[in-house]
Amino acid sequence: TRSLNFQEFKRALENANPGSIILLHACAHNPTGVDPTQEQWREIVAVFKERRLVPYFGSAYQSFATGDLYRDAYPIRLFLAEGLQMVVAQSLAKNFGLYGERTCALHIVCRSKEIIDKVYLKYA
Repeated sequence: TRSLNFQEFKRALENANPGSIILLHACAHNPTGVDPTQEQWREIVAVFKERRLVPYFGSAYQSFATGDLYRDAYPIRLFLAEGLQMVVAQSLAKNFGLYGERTCALHIVCRSKEIIDKVYLKYA
């Protein structure tokens, strides 16, 4: 149907256990290409805050949805502005035309130095 059943999606988030890590596509959702609207993203971030969910963004198609790198990163900037800790896995292979390579970045956003230190000790 190439559409998002937003109410069911939101209901699933509302029923997720607090502390659950939820994988989200930042834009150009694979395989449909259907993205939530900015208003829907604001509702989604509210549920994440209320349920204390942890967003794990996959961003492999930034600028492929709208043609604008900045606009396609809206959900990530929104979650950041709302103060959520998050993980962002950003694939750059498609953006750079390096389809045979695995060019990527992993961003871990923490809200305190204490948490940063724990992450660093575990993954550095």
